[in-house]
Amino acid sequence: MGQFIAKISTIAVLGLAALPALGLAQAAHAAPAQSKSGKPAVLATIPVGDLDLSRPEDARLLRARIETTSAAVCGARIRAERLDRFSARACRIDIRDEVHSKLSPGQSRALRSAGG
Repeated sequence: MGQFIAKISTIAVLGLAALPALGLAQAAHAAPAQSKSGKPAVLATIPVGDLDLSRPEDARLLRARIETTSAAVCGARIRAERLDRFSARACRIDIRDEVHSKLSPGQSRALRSAGG
């Protein structure tokens, strides 16, 4: 009986020792891509300089550009990282929020007034 308990405890200790290694492997996949300069890599660009965001049709065009770009970027991440649907949705929301954060205050006001 004593040998059985010793074997079980040895297996449990080895299993617990492997957990931090699994956690590190997960963190490596969660980190954003880095360029050679150490800054986050630019995965895509969405031009906005040609748009007057106070016009509803230009606001719709920006939304379409964001959707097209997020579909491409997140689609690649879904295939590469095998994201579930919640993570894929979060990817699209992150891209939309990133675009909105890059707009100037004037562009943001114009976009909100146009319903974007």
